[in-house]
Amino acid sequence: MTTLSARRLRQAAACLALLTLAASPARAEKTIADYLPEDAATTLAGSYLSALSAVRTSDIDAATVFFEDALAQDPDNAVLLDRTFSMLLVAGKVADALPIAERLTVAKDSNRMAQIVLGIEALKRKDYKGSAERFDKGDRGTLANVTASLLAAWAAQGQGQTDAALKIVDTMQGPEWYGTFKNFNMALIADMAGRHDEALATIAKAYKDDSGSMRIVEAYARMLARAGKKDEALKALEGFLKSGPTQPLAVRLADEIKSGKKPAPLVTTVQQGAAEVLYGIGSALSTEKGGDELGIVYLQLARYLDPKSDLMIMALGDVLQGSQQFERSIAIFQQVPKTSPLYRAAEMQIAVNLDAMQRTDDAIRHLKRLVAANPKDFEALTSLGTIYRGNKRYLESADMYTKALAAIEPSDPRNWLLYYYRGIAFERAGDWPKAEADLEEALKLSPNEAQVLNYLGYSWIDKSVNLDRGMAMIKKAVELKPDDGYIVDSLGWAYYRTGRYDEAVAQLERAIALKPDDATINDHLGDAYWKVGRKLEATFQWSHARDMDPEPEAKERILAKLAHGLDKVEESRVASTTGNTVTDATMSGDAPATPDSVTVVEGDSLWKIAERVYGNGELYMKLIEANRGKLRNPNRLIPGFVIEVPKVTTP
Repeated sequence: MTTLSARRLRQAAACLALLTLAASPARAEKTIADYLPEDAATTLAGSYLSALSAVRTSDIDAATVFFEDALAQDPDNAVLLDRTFSMLLVAGKVADALPIAERLTVAKDSNRMAQIVLGIEALKRKDYKGSAERFDKGDRGTLANVTASLLAAWAAQGQGQTDAALKIVDTMQGPEWYGTFKNFNMALIADMAGRHDEALATIAKAYKDDSGSMRIVEAYARMLARAGKKDEALKALEGFLKSGPTQPLAVRLADEIKSGKKPAPLVTTVQQGAAEVLYGIGSALSTEKGGDELGIVYLQLARYLDPKSDLMIMALGDVLQGSQQFERSIAIFQQVPKTSPLYRAAEMQIAVNLDAMQRTDDAIRHLKRLVAANPKDFEALTSLGTIYRGNKRYLESADMYTKALAAIEPSDPRNWLLYYYRGIAFERAGDWPKAEADLEEALKLSPNEAQVLNYLGYSWIDKSVNLDRGMAMIKKAVELKPDDGYIVDSLGWAYYRTGRYDEAVAQLERAIALKPDDATINDHLGDAYWKVGRKLEATFQWSHARDMDPEPEAKERILAKLAHGLDKVEESRVASTTGNTVTDATMSGDAPATPDSVTVVEGDSLWKIAERVYGNGELYMKLIEANRGKLRNPNRLIPGFVIEVPKVTTP
């Protein structure tokens, strides 16, 4: 459940900021011997420094091993106690962290995280009285307060004290976002206690406040269905499913209710209820940059209480993926059983991780197995198309998006996104008519999508067609997303292409401020500076763009501008449209004739060949047209292949 304000939780997290590294459970136990030469001895200083080094490189296994070794050599060191405890929790080794938590509370009774962890362990053992005593100890802060209070309420419910449990939650004081979280937990507690009418009334309040939270919707639908309100339950689920990506758990619950079954409560044990608290806070913390580290610890503790929850496995895998812990993320997703409705979602996330690790062929094979098992799997087809597109296999990408479109209903609200993605694939493959048709269809289906407005408007401006409409679309996109550097860059480039250079500079400088590390934006600003006479600044921007690892074709143009200046490069492009071959030799006045054919060499692309023979990479479509019967895939040229080169004549 992600009902808490992520921003406010992030601020509150400072109260428990012991933990600063993202990790997942260790995949295989390692010892100090795995990191040292044979027979090498360790020292306190050496292990401590090695641990710090491992922290800096996000090597969680090594950091944990070296901190444990350092603590073994200096067992009363308060710093080592704290750091080792933190690292074990971050690594998901909760059981190993418990003895250190005991020592931390002896040394300092107010150690809040140690008390919470010991309280969770007692709750897991069903020692509800001892658990409640732990949750009542330690320093208090906003996040600690909400965590300890809600867990204490579940401990009270474990003792059969429902009224006391509900009172603990109801009397919690805090920011406005406490309300929804309180109602959700009070409803679950009342439902477990058999107070079904009270539970339904309370969960209805939570649903009114946040109908976009999957766990709230699921709990609400389950209570409605058990109360005989089947239609209302289905209405809540269908409304939720229409609002975003498919949620397999919600789909399964809807099918269950349609079949006439009465669904079980969302939680049936105190441990599951307490795990929901930790899962909700952990998920919320993980939604914003800077909160994922502590969020992972909460999710690890949630799994400690409810290790069979597939939802909590998925949440942890997602957060690890977002923090670029790809191998660890894969290890977590692999724990989702094949019988789970979340299994296919986990398999698709494994493919995403493989692609992020540059194991693209493995990722594609992974997704192809899913598609072979279910050719109508919309998500797998879309993911496969996106991986192809990200790896510049544009025609294969377009084919996957076409199959994905065929797999869903024409009325499905996701259709616009597929047309948008396929339009990008066609545009990058050089088939502008198909790209334009798809982008316009996407805009027709969803007129206020800033990305579509930007892409189509930018393309028109760049091709010097539909200038007025393209400009209006880009301006609308900027209004919708004023802080998106890429969209602001589009507006600046639109001004550039229409000769409004001063306005172009203003917008492109703003785009740079929003997205300073993008090669294209820096390149564009260099062009605009040149046009307004700021040539020294122009060469600085081009140099900056060159050093940002731009696409090969873009880098060639940047190098040409640095060598000859923008004016000379533009003159060469004009010359290419009148049938003259343009190369560096042309710029010095000694132009060779256009060859009749070219043999592909390693690293060649059609753009590069067009640059070589015409002096203008944008004429690559001439090569596609002349070789259409020979080229199986214009995006993959085999060295040794002979490309026919048509003459470019004056119109």
